[in-house]
Amino acid sequence: MKALIDLLHRKGCSCVVAKGDDVRTCWQRGVADLYDLLHEAPDFLRGARVADKVVGKGAAALLVAGGVASVYADTLSRPALALLEAHGVATDCD
Repeated sequence: MKALIDLLHRKGCSCVVAKGDDVRTCWQRGVADLYDLLHEAPDFLRGARVADKVVGKGAAALLVAGGVASVYADTLSRPALALLEAHGVATDCD
């Protein structure tokens, strides 16, 4: 996860998603990239690791729906944390 967090901060992107050796950076605002991944590449999200700048409840819902394994966020809302933890997603934040 440290490499994803470093990449998030070094590139200045909004989100980094990794599954195995496949790493994707996201640049859109809000939850647009997560929504697109959920609908266009759902297999990629399942079991993926995510590093994001800000995760609110909406983003958390998309991550849970996508079946991600773990999430790091620079900023994580309490409702998002509760939702992620309730669904067994390993969560860490700054």
